[in-house]
Amino acid sequence: MFCLFSQRKLSLMAAVALFCCMVPSAVVARALPENPKEISWHISAAMVTYDNERQLYIAEDDVVITGGATRLEADYVEFSNKTKDAFAQGNVLLLSGQDSITCNAMQINLLTEKGTINKGTIFIQENHFYISGENIKKTGEFTYNADKGSITSCNGETPDWKITGKNIKVTIEGYGSANHAVLWAKKIPGIYSPYISFPVKRKRQTGLLTPRLTSSDRKGFEYEQPLFIAISKNMDASLYADYMSDRGIKLAGEFRYVINETSQGAMLLDYLEDTKSDDGTKDTQNYSYASTLQRTDTERYWFRMKHDQDLTNGFMSRLDLDIASDEDYLLEFRDGFTGFDATNLYFEETFGRSLDEYDDTTRTNSLTISKYWSNYSFNAQTLWYDNITARQGNTADTTLQTLPSFEFDGARQQIGASDFYYTLDSEFRSFYRQDTTAALVNGQRADVYPKVYLPMRIAKAFFFEPYIGTRATAWHTDNFTDVNGIDDNFRTRATYDMGAQLSTSLNRVFTLNNDFADKIRHTLVPMIEYTFQPNVIQNDLPYFDELDTLAEKNLVTWSLTNSFVSRNLVDNPDGTKSNQYKEFVWTKLYQSYDLSVARDDLSKPWSNITLESEFNPFQYFTLDADIDWSPYNAHFERMNLGATLYDKRGDSINTAYRYTIASLETWYTRFSVTLTDQMVAYYSFERDLKTNNNIEDRVGITFNKDCWGMGLEYKEASADKSIAFLITLRGIGEFGYK
Repeated sequence: MFCLFSQRKLSLMAAVALFCCMVPSAVVARALPENPKEISWHISAAMVTYDNERQLYIAEDDVVITGGATRLEADYVEFSNKTKDAFAQGNVLLLSGQDSITCNAMQINLLTEKGTINKGTIFIQENHFYISGENIKKTGEFTYNADKGSITSCNGETPDWKITGKNIKVTIEGYGSANHAVLWAKKIPGIYSPYISFPVKRKRQTGLLTPRLTSSDRKGFEYEQPLFIAISKNMDASLYADYMSDRGIKLAGEFRYVINETSQGAMLLDYLEDTKSDDGTKDTQNYSYASTLQRTDTERYWFRMKHDQDLTNGFMSRLDLDIASDEDYLLEFRDGFTGFDATNLYFEETFGRSLDEYDDTTRTNSLTISKYWSNYSFNAQTLWYDNITARQGNTADTTLQTLPSFEFDGARQQIGASDFYYTLDSEFRSFYRQDTTAALVNGQRADVYPKVYLPMRIAKAFFFEPYIGTRATAWHTDNFTDVNGIDDNFRTRATYDMGAQLSTSLNRVFTLNNDFADKIRHTLVPMIEYTFQPNVIQNDLPYFDELDTLAEKNLVTWSLTNSFVSRNLVDNPDGTKSNQYKEFVWTKLYQSYDLSVARDDLSKPWSNITLESEFNPFQYFTLDADIDWSPYNAHFERMNLGATLYDKRGDSINTAYRYTIASLETWYTRFSVTLTDQMVAYYSFERDLKTNNNIEDRVGITFNKDCWGMGLEYKEASADKSIAFLITLRGIGEFGYK
């Protein structure tokens, strides 16, 4: 009979090899000779004897055998040097690394590594997994069978959950399975399954992952099964089969690779031969969106990729690709293993770059090569916007593409030993449109914009900084005729801008000496800025972007910035004390006056008054605001407000209000209440206040313990309704229905 264990560094053969060479010993530990694994083994016990006739080593009472990362404890151990059979009995504990086995008795053959365990439990530390059985057979180095047994990731003699079954098979770094499996909650039997398969892995390995089950009006019943493929240490892939009863089978593939610390990439491709399309009738309204073009095609796909490459001599390249078959695709497939939400989150976390919004029908594709010095930077970029609307509707595509562009910029820096500073912006861009018109042409543009500053102090209390910038721009176009009927393909423009800012900083320190802060520093920065850019005739120039039509500026802007910083004396782990600073209030209020239009009695020279603020005075409260108020109609024209309130228990309220006078007014709020240490209930809603329509409602409850969790949620969106009930068993996966 034998006890099995999960191996990380040593095989079970090595663990038992110590028995091969035991010599009679007293309590003192000593090395064992003739070790076939070339590991130094030691044995200590109250008594060790040797039977010459049977070639058997016998150790009794408080037996401890160690070798490498393996340790065996038992009341009684014997080893036959003739048959290579090892036997341990009584309070048997076998440790290998962090994994362990406990049992009444174990027996194993050193050569074949096969044997049995009597009333034993295998514990795999990394995924906190227990495998128990009355009679477990070891059929190979890392494989085990049990006629009857149980599996769980919970501690205790009566675990919160366990799965019992017959004909249990387990392969370490592989999978386990059981027939006639029953899921128990404590001592109460629950779900029955004629067969179950579960992972027993501690490292990346090829195999099936936990599937996803959903149901919706658009797709019907959905089953999504991923397959993970471990190609190498720095390369892996995943394949996905997504069965939708109403739409067909969507196939997807994902390939990930790491070249070095700064070079990596990932690419994903989805393909669906959709059984449904939009014929414009009521019968197909579940397969269309009112905000997009009518989708008549059934071959649908989405390809996306990001790649970072470290080039030679400090150059770095970034590749971003995003191509979808139709306008509906990302609206329809936001969820799932390869949906928009999961892909966008993965790209943000891995590459620090996100995708365009899911409802954006012009997708960005780019290749960028860059290099940075201490004061200068260089960027070369090819930028292509995939206009899905034009492609799907087979209409003229006048989307402006940049093929390519080059930028060389200089950060603010001192000119020699003088008091002057300068910056530099320069670029060359080649513009291309697939379809052109008389006004929308292809061409190239070069622009150089140096700027010089002279910062100075006035009467020690004021900071004054004038500046002047000069800008030279040249265009070369194809077949461009200006408003005067001149078709010269080469155009130039020279202009300048100038300005200054005057500010001061007022500071005062308040002593509180209370729980909130020891001291608070209030800083008030009033500032006046002036910006001038002359009016330049530009109606004879081609238009590619806003740089081609520089607006006249004659602005005076006032601003008032407030900052409150608290100081507290905190205890350090080493017993010392140090000051901790926190900016808990920051606000900026500003407005501009346009001198260029003030001459017109009918004009409105004053801009909106804008307030930007961040407010987090307490540990459990944050507030931010971005507001525009019009002095002419006395109305708010833009308002973005967000606040979060939470406590030590985990209760929280998060709310956000978004408003623009022309088109948008939404309100989002989420309430989360911690009912117990393990149970949380939540409710969230998002409303379109302009149309008085619900965007989305969610209500649910979650329950989480160390080894399992449960969630119940109901979601109602404008296009779909769904209910989800999930049970998460640690080490097994999720079971339930969405």
